[in-house]
Amino acid sequence: MTVDREIRADVTDVLIRYATSVDRRDWDLFRTCFTDDCTADYGEIGVFHDVEGFTERWALVHSHCGPSVHRITNCDIVIGESGATARCYVDAVVMTPDGRTGSHAVGFFDDELVETARGWRIARRRYTMVLLHTIGNEGRGAARPDPAADIEAIRALKGRYFRTLDTKDWNGFRAVFTDDVVIDTSGSGGPRFEGADEFLAFLRPGLAEAVTVHHGHTPEIELTSATTATGVWAMADLVRWADGSQLTGYGHYHETYRKDGNGWRIASSALTRLRMDMAPAAG
Repeated sequence: MTVDREIRADVTDVLIRYATSVDRRDWDLFRTCFTDDCTADYGEIGVFHDVEGFTERWALVHSHCGPSVHRITNCDIVIGESGATARCYVDAVVMTPDGRTGSHAVGFFDDELVETARGWRIARRRYTMVLLHTIGNEGRGAARPDPAADIEAIRALKGRYFRTLDTKDWNGFRAVFTDDVVIDTSGSGGPRFEGADEFLAFLRPGLAEAVTVHHGHTPEIELTSATTATGVWAMADLVRWADGSQLTGYGHYHETYRKDGNGWRIASSALTRLRMDMAPAAG
């Protein structure tokens, strides 16, 4: 019984350490909560497959946020022969930098933990969201919609699309899409995909050995409601495969966007081409 109590205390410490590290933006402390090869599934936010990629993404997300409070309670810890599991309630408030509005999310973590030479660590995590809503500081007046800020956020979203695609940051790339995104490349001779995971399953192996450069220009963005928008981007791309063959293309992205508690995401994207130049493999 003494050993069980010690393990429960150690596991609880990991869970509280996670909440503390996020709210303090202490990313060195954050790393101590997870195994090197951890998998963290946060649903629509993204799936992360190692502690460095997870830490990098969480640091980037929270760099755009104001103060936050994460409360972890009602931990149900079960100790097994090969580790431990924990289901905990999580109640999180994340404010905008000006403190006027924010997001309130309620859900639970399902964690699998293992004991390592450095202590107990989370090896697998799944987050299930039960409630998500926007909150405002009514005492000072709730923030009004800011069309200019929304348009700039969509531009930044597309910028992340280009950067994460060309750097093959697949976790970051996955996070720019809604789960049910529709990708239509039939206008350039390609297939149509329904769902972000289906699209990435096709794209990753095809570009694994390729060097890509994507540019987007002159966006025409229109807000169609407080949470939806459309956009057209002029684009140019270069794809060079390992055998030396190369595609240089020009065209447009025709897109829709959707905003939720995690910000703007691409909900659909259709690529049309004005020109495609192919160069054969070397030799």
